[in-house]
Amino acid sequence: MPPQHVRELWEMDEIVEEIMFRLPPDEPGNLLRASLVCKPWCRLLSGQGFRRRYSEFHQTPPMLGFLRSGLTFAEFVSTTDFCPREPDPRYRYSVYDCRHGRVLLQFMDDGKQFLTVWNPMTGSQRVLRVPEYSGMTEWCASVLCSANGCNHSDCHLGPFMVVFVSLHEQEGVAKASVYSSETSNWSSPASLDVFFEDEINLLEMPSVLAGDALYFLISSGIPIILEYDLGKSRLSEIHLLSGSAIICTIAPILMVAQDGRLGLTDLYNFNLSVWWREVGPDEVAVWSESRVIDLKALLTIGDPEVATDLVGSVEGTGIIFAITDLGTYMIDLKALTSKKLSIELYHDGDFTWPLFPYFSFYSPQGVVAEASIETGHGNEEA
Repeated sequence: MPPQHVRELWEMDEIVEEIMFRLPPDEPGNLLRASLVCKPWCRLLSGQGFRRRYSEFHQTPPMLGFLRSGLTFAEFVSTTDFCPREPDPRYRYSVYDCRHGRVLLQFMDDGKQFLTVWNPMTGSQRVLRVPEYSGMTEWCASVLCSANGCNHSDCHLGPFMVVFVSLHEQEGVAKASVYSSETSNWSSPASLDVFFEDEINLLEMPSVLAGDALYFLISSGIPIILEYDLGKSRLSEIHLLSGSAIICTIAPILMVAQDGRLGLTDLYNFNLSVWWREVGPDEVAVWSESRVIDLKALLTIGDPEVATDLVGSVEGTGIIFAITDLGTYMIDLKALTSKKLSIELYHDGDFTWPLFPYFSFYSPQGVVAEASIETGHGNEEA
């Protein structure tokens, strides 16, 4: 091919790429349809270079849907035209976490508990045996990207870790182990002595990632927050104290502000209390109540006798989710606005299952990887 024609084709690719950059990321069907126009466009849009530049151009990945869970089911509810590649249909899953383009599911097989890290974009899975520690009474787990220096705009194909936290009521001990996708092994557990005032359980609300630490809620009379420092591989305990007073909470959820501060919200009689953890120059942390919000002014409520429940948050945004008798709402605590979502959540007696928003940039054709089920170590996408 003459050099002039090669140059013209290269310039044409540049023009197409510049146009494709401007397709809105929350309408992934546009990229899919564009990739079906011809093979050169498909190669361009599914290539690693385009994915990287597209995420850099838009910076913040869009919310493509939600995961909702129950005792015997886990369901992906799309809020766009994105259709995930489903996990292995042989099992019934529960959702434990969702972060950085991956979902952490739990399932039972032959009486044993397993975790699977599922990539809805490609359908790939990595299956892990749940660590079995003597005397373990409760546990939960989180998934997150483990790539150094990652901005988490498009990292669902890179290395990841799973943090597993267990409680041992009789021993008064909490433990945390970390699974690395790069080594396919669990770390030795970090331990922390914890005083439990009452019967304990790890609350089903999702953990949150603030800075270099994960935070988990424990219910034991007065709720306790467990902090796992990822850099130091260390567990510590955070009590809900404001000055000399104990913060009284009934059904709290954790949240993370845009500036990375750890937050706590609680709801009682439609009054939403918002607390932020402030760390002073002396490294002493205290909780400060920023405001009390009347949710009746923000939400449409039919029957006030039906409880309104908090069911999750979006890290780094100040956005939380609440369910009323008329539907599920996304609430922006900074702007004091709400938006009704086109999904339904379920009450199970006095319990409401949490909501997990799924954020990711869409990749036409994915980076095609076959889903795998392999105990202890599976084939994650390269």
